[in-house]
Amino acid sequence: MLLLVMGWSRTVEAQESDINLQEQVKQPFVNKIVFKGNKFFSEKQLKGQMSTKASTFFSVFRKPRFKMDVLQRDIAGIEALYHANGFLEAKVGVRDILELENGTFVDIFIDVTENEPVRVETVTFRNEGLLDKKRLNKGLLLEAGDPYNPSMVASDIATIKRKYFEKGYLGVVVQDSVSMEGRRVTLRYAITPGPVIAIGSIEIVGNQLTKTSIIEKEITLKVGEVFELGEAIETQRNLFETGLFTEADVIPARLDMTTRTVGIVVRVRERKSAYVEAGFGVGNVVGSRVVGEWGDRNLFGTGRTLRLKVEYAFAIFPREDEFSDLDPRVRFYLYEGTFAQRRVFGTKVLLGLTGFVEKDATVENLVVNSRGASIGGRRRFGSNTDLVLGFTLERIRRRSLEGTDKSSSHSIANTLSHDTRDFILDPRTGGFRSVDLAVAGGVLGGDDDFYSASATAQRYWGLRPSFTLAARARVGFADPYGQSPEVPVENRFFTGGGNSVRGYEESSVAPKDSVLNASTGLVEETVIGGRVLLLTNIELRFPLPLLSRFRFSGAVFADGGNVWPDLESLQLKNFRPFKDRDQVGQTDYRFSLGLGIRYNTPLGPIRLDYGLPLTVQDGQDRSGRFHFSLGQIF
Repeated sequence: MLLLVMGWSRTVEAQESDINLQEQVKQPFVNKIVFKGNKFFSEKQLKGQMSTKASTFFSVFRKPRFKMDVLQRDIAGIEALYHANGFLEAKVGVRDILELENGTFVDIFIDVTENEPVRVETVTFRNEGLLDKKRLNKGLLLEAGDPYNPSMVASDIATIKRKYFEKGYLGVVVQDSVSMEGRRVTLRYAITPGPVIAIGSIEIVGNQLTKTSIIEKEITLKVGEVFELGEAIETQRNLFETGLFTEADVIPARLDMTTRTVGIVVRVRERKSAYVEAGFGVGNVVGSRVVGEWGDRNLFGTGRTLRLKVEYAFAIFPREDEFSDLDPRVRFYLYEGTFAQRRVFGTKVLLGLTGFVEKDATVENLVVNSRGASIGGRRRFGSNTDLVLGFTLERIRRRSLEGTDKSSSHSIANTLSHDTRDFILDPRTGGFRSVDLAVAGGVLGGDDDFYSASATAQRYWGLRPSFTLAARARVGFADPYGQSPEVPVENRFFTGGGNSVRGYEESSVAPKDSVLNASTGLVEETVIGGRVLLLTNIELRFPLPLLSRFRFSGAVFADGGNVWPDLESLQLKNFRPFKDRDQVGQTDYRFSLGLGIRYNTPLGPIRLDYGLPLTVQDGQDRSGRFHFSLGQIF
């Protein structure tokens, strides 16, 4: 009896499954959607408003099905879109649904009758007072000649009010009136500015660890002065820039029209003061990297920072084309401690004092050990420009094929940068420019006398659909003076590899020299770096069909670069991209082409590139090279 019941149950389930399958088969696939009569909106824009989708080349595993109720909602939505943009008499309807292949597919034909839109003829202001008509018009969504959209009126009223708020008129009243004659609309805004409002009080709430005096230094609003919205925004920006708070709000409260004052509440929510961070990464220059950091960003509630950092890097696979050749030796380490505070003598200068011990063996046959201290300050101008100035004292020990030497270096360096990138870790638009200047020795003392200058320019263009074109150029120059015959090797330029000219070994695109190996007595060729640098990169980044949903994207690129021993070696004939191997010399510009794949994460992409060198000398490997790293190349 039990078996009979179980068998009957399975039969019913099978029947229900068959019915569902039959219903699904009855729903045809959408082959294409065709619009006719649309002029104001493109077919692509209208299709973007629809839930009903047509099949594409990439709809291999899941073709969109036709559902009449969904199509009807789409038609109503498109019609509403036209009405909201001034086409009050627009009509949208389905002209035909054509069945194909025995009802397996359908073509949908949609007719659009736009008619003439209702347009804004004039926008007028009454009692505008402080602001002239030109300034009031700036930034409005509805201007003379635009299709009339009623929903934009409220947004424009908010824009007008904001302009009066910026002047301290918090009680401003803006009333609108609309008159329509035929297909022409006249918009009138009646403005009553009201009295100017001064700041009656400032209250700080939410801080438990941070001293109130620290927050007061970041507030640009003053009791008794006229309330200005720009100052409130500046105060909010200052509070966020401290890094002490997850939230910072400047709220006008208790508006008193009798006394013409407003109370200001500055409300903050603090971040945790102490933190511990650890990380692991892979790159081309320093191999596999391990980083650990402990810090306190709000030491004793004073807003000062104490940070201790340890970093190690290993060349686990020193040869990128031979993954069986393991080498776990340390190529780089850094021990660093930093104490910093945000303001100096009341000015917004971030001042830091750092002590460090470092080993750098990222250039073949060269190990540089250094220890020292530096003091530096950073000043921000506006929201995009930074000026950094620092003074460093260090003792340096170099080990190369020629032997070991020691020196002391006293240097001043400064960096001026302007950054408009939309997202630093993976930018799509904007740009970055910087100039770096450094001077060592001379009146500063120390054993090394040299100066250097470099400049970088990066630009990003967001292209449709979801493409990004990125370009970079970098130039550099260094020269000795005084008692130094040469620029110290750690301050020379090197290029080549996964973060500069892909397709070549790391730091291999630079002047080379035959050096006597002090330990073996043999003459060996080694990279010694140079004093003149030129680097160029251009890269097109794009989503990968079928893989973009899994966060994968691709790139194609062209790189170029080289380092020269002096300016005299830099000649126009060095820049020919195609040369016979026997005609290529050290001073020739190195070109490469390649492609790559990225796995995109919230902290930037994981990058695998394959570069093919185009300019190689006799005896050098012309095969391509893989480069694996974290983050975009620039």
